[in-house]
Amino acid sequence: MLMACNMTFAHDFVVTLNGQKVYFNIQSKQKQTAEVTYCGSIADKQPTYYEGELTIPAKVKHDNVVYSVVGITAKAFSGADKLTGIILPMGLTTIGDFAFEGCTSLSKIIFPGNTMKFGEGVFFKCDKIADISFGSDWKNIDLKMFRWSDSLSVVTIPAKVERIQSLKSLAKLERVYVDVNNANFSAIDGILYNKSNEVLYGCPRAYQGDVKVADGTKRITTGAFIDCKDITRVDLPESLQQISFREFSRMADLNEIIFRGVAPIHTATKDSEPVFLLQVMNPDLKIIVLKRAKNAYKEALVQTSGEYLELNNQTPFFVEKDDMPQTKNIIGVKNFSKYE
Repeated sequence: MLMACNMTFAHDFVVTLNGQKVYFNIQSKQKQTAEVTYCGSIADKQPTYYEGELTIPAKVKHDNVVYSVVGITAKAFSGADKLTGIILPMGLTTIGDFAFEGCTSLSKIIFPGNTMKFGEGVFFKCDKIADISFGSDWKNIDLKMFRWSDSLSVVTIPAKVERIQSLKSLAKLERVYVDVNNANFSAIDGILYNKSNEVLYGCPRAYQGDVKVADGTKRITTGAFIDCKDITRVDLPESLQQISFREFSRMADLNEIIFRGVAPIHTATKDSEPVFLLQVMNPDLKIIVLKRAKNAYKEALVQTSGEYLELNNQTPFFVEKDDMPQTKNIIGVKNFSKYE
């Protein structure tokens, strides 16, 4: 609880926190709630005097009344380019449009445990965000709000989250971790799955090196790998039943795909018939299979240009023969011990 100094501005009062003035509006006198706001007019460029890490208190005192801090208004910290961290209080429920836009040094954000509502562009042009602690009671996380960051390489999903949106909006994300108590999601080697690992939801776009999809995975969600340009090998389990033929079409560094299943799976349809088709950037890509399954894969692999459909999509895609791996690059191995 902090004492406030009374000043006459567009805001209602000011609180000094560690030598820095923070501006507040009274949201409701009856409910004794307040919100952090900007200094002066919202039309003006806001001052950039905030420096370092700032902790917003859960309660502030003004004219002998204690107010709970429940919101941050639009553009409250806009342009605060020396602000490096923000710790938000329990009870904060809303952050307004562009509240932290242009905070180009902001790297750390600690959210309160309770759920929140966010406006548009809250972290617009905040390119240094690297360390985020989400609320323990959050059920939905939309990562799109951090899409301007060039530094966010790791995110950790709390236990109560039921929905994750816009994983692919983070261009520099390398790993995802999930609280072991989460009932809906899991993470293996930094890749997001459902809890049973039967469905692979998404691989972070900046993932590098080799990927071994978890044993027991039956379905890879369309788009899970498509924009992972730094992956060099994908190892697919015997359990896999569904993957899109387009999944590898933008993976520039992909050199090998391992299919552990004895029989080729259907990845597309052509004239209502299921087929085994792969669209790749590297036509010399090697397909590794068991030696006893080599002929089956060679016979099944599509080598003809044409329009094809994803299994659950009625939009046709035209695939050129030059964008298909060649049957001569199907390599049979006695076992997969080399790749364990």
